[in-house]
Amino acid sequence: MNLRENEIAEQRCKRKEPSQVEGERRRQRAAQQQVAGHRDKVLGFRQWCALCGFSLATGRRLLKSGAGPPVVQLSPRRIGIRENDNAMWQQARER
Repeated sequence: MNLRENEIAEQRCKRKEPSQVEGERRRQRAAQQQVAGHRDKVLGFRQWCALCGFSLATGRRLLKSGAGPPVVQLSPRRIGIRENDNAMWQQARER
């Protein structure tokens, strides 16, 4: 096999990984589809931050200031946000 044939063979064997941007878009679409299906579900704090697209620190700051959606105390050290409350909060933010 000559050099050119070797390069072509290597290109065929390589898997193309989706870019980080495309992966993020897929995750956001999947999260939005889940929200559209069940509104009574409670999202964990990390899930809520990922769904809304902001960091954990920003999520904590929003909730501490009272500017976030209502919180559900799941256990002494764990909180969550109902999907319906999150949807209403997001609609109110858009106005």
